Amino acid sequence: MPILYVTQADAVLSKNYEAFNIALKQEDGSWKKQSVPAQTVEQVVLMGNPQVTGDALMYALELGMPVHYLSHFGKYLGSALPGSSRNGQLRLAQYQVYHDPVRRLELVQTIVAAKIHNQYQVLYRQNQRDNPLKERKNQVKNQKTIDQVRGIEGLAAKEYFACWPDMVGKQWTFNGRNRRPPTDPVNSLLSFAYGLLRVQVTAAVHVTGLDPYIGYLHEVHHGQPAMVLDLMEEFRALIADNIVLTVLHKREIQPQDFDESLGAYRLKEAAKKSFLQAFERKMKDEFKHPVFEYRCTYRRAIELQARLLSRHLQEGIPYKALALR
Repeated sequence: MPILYVTQADAVLSKNYEAFNIALKQEDGSWKKQSVPAQTVEQVVLMGNPQVTGDALMYALELGMPVHYLSHFGKYLGSALPGSSRNGQLRLAQYQVYHDPVRRLELVQTIVAAKIHNQYQVLYRQNQRDNPLKERKNQVKNQKTIDQVRGIEGLAAKEYFACWPDMVGKQWTFNGRNRRPPTDPVNSLLSFAYGLLRVQVTAAVHVTGLDPYIGYLHEVHHGQPAMVLDLMEEFRALIADNIVLTVLHKREIQPQDFDESLGAYRLKEAAKKSFLQAFERKMKDEFKHPVFEYRCTYRRAIELQARLLSRHLQEGIPYKALALR
């Protein structure tokens, strides 16, 4: 089922019987209204500052439908989620692994190795084959502490993004990854893509019953969803980075599609829709899952990885992070 995206700042999302109504304000001050049957929607994503009525929000939660909020820049802000899973045994197992230094280190090594592998595959497909990422991936398994693994991850990320200026093309300026706010169009797209990816991973973590705030690679800090961020790592290059490169290479997004204010860049309204369409296309792409050996979409794969991790935590079955060629 599709995701309902509402991106216009003064839009109003309401409920009418068994449908969601979206009212969009037109340039002449009038309102254009459209209806979407609730049964055709899986999640709702509100970007910027659209309004949602209490009836619409309660109806979505009654249907088990999460409602996610992103900023104008695409930064993930939070979610209204249906009732949590009652799988207490899973959460107890999750906490036990957090306090087990051996199992936690093994899991962190698995996640980071898969992340670097996927980054290398992006560079390889873009003819950026003279890079040290294969060596970085091999170094991960020899590290003795989580901090050391994080150090290798940081070096790999720096070396990975150092190749991006050649990949994005001469019409785009990219001097390294930055955020909060993004100070060039390419970083703006990356932040937007990561925000959309976080929406999907948050929903998967919630559905499987994992505690979103207890992770292994990312530290447990107040308000930081460490488990969500952990699971995102193996999908950043696979989904988000590939989408950004695709829309740039296909010229679906152009330099004039951005607004700049005080050095910060964000997509214009029409370009947001183009980017969301590209994101949905990617999420619907299919591939053969290396563990289950059947074809699945990237959206389904995110939930499958959350379930595989849950099984690892409860049953001790080795976790295989998603690494594709």
